[in-house]
Amino acid sequence: MAAIVATVGPAMAGVTAPNSYTPLPGPLWNSLHPAVQARRDKTIRFGLLSSIKAVENRSDEVMAHETEEKEVEENLNVSQIKQHLFAALQGINRGIFGVPSAKKSEIQNLVELLEAQNPTPEPTLCLEKVAGAWKLIYSTISILGSKRTKLGLRDFINLGDFIQTINVDQGKAVNVIEFSARGLTLLSGQLTIDASFKIVSNSRVDISYQKSVITPDQLMNVFRKNYDLLLQIFNPDGWLEITYVDDALRIGRDDKGNIFILERIEIC
Repeated sequence: MAAIVATVGPAMAGVTAPNSYTPLPGPLWNSLHPAVQARRDKTIRFGLLSSIKAVENRSDEVMAHETEEKEVEENLNVSQIKQHLFAALQGINRGIFGVPSAKKSEIQNLVELLEAQNPTPEPTLCLEKVAGAWKLIYSTISILGSKRTKLGLRDFINLGDFIQTINVDQGKAVNVIEFSARGLTLLSGQLTIDASFKIVSNSRVDISYQKSVITPDQLMNVFRKNYDLLLQIFNPDGWLEITYVDDALRIGRDDKGNIFILERIEIC
């Protein structure tokens, strides 16, 4: 009896409380493992398939949404695209001092939509639509960093309007960039750049720089040290593709990859 107590006693002393967890002994676990593992594998497969299905459904939804957006864009007429474009151009100062990448992409998408509906696919064959005065409202040319500092455009000089006048009969284009000094109402003037152009295709012209001048002399004194830099930024040399033009709006792309958007104005 003592032997029995001695044998049972220690085992009973190790009995675990009903609510606690005791791992199955190795041999028993191994014997149950294939069945348990099969259920586990089934659960994992079901969960994985459910996840894949959810991703596929989500992808279908995204693709459907993108397709719907594309169809909406394609169905926009020129007037509606212009409204979106002018709204996108608000508050970015023609893009001169840089534009966030998302905004730049938005503008480019709208430009491409307009180009796809260009009412004048061969603009150089009807240059009367190009002739006259235009004001720049957007350009991908930007003046950033040290260039902006050197030209005083960060804290001393303001940029005014960019006006381009095209004389078709003479094959000339005159570009005027207005400047003014902050706090000095008497110190204002302009950089004038004369260029000539010749037709090289139904939509492209070659542009050649002719001459430039800054007036008045006081403004020239401000830019004299960095005049070459100024001309480097605004030099029109190269070719220009007219990708869209109607009675009020013109879009062009140059050989340097820049986009220009101009609106027609009346000069008294």
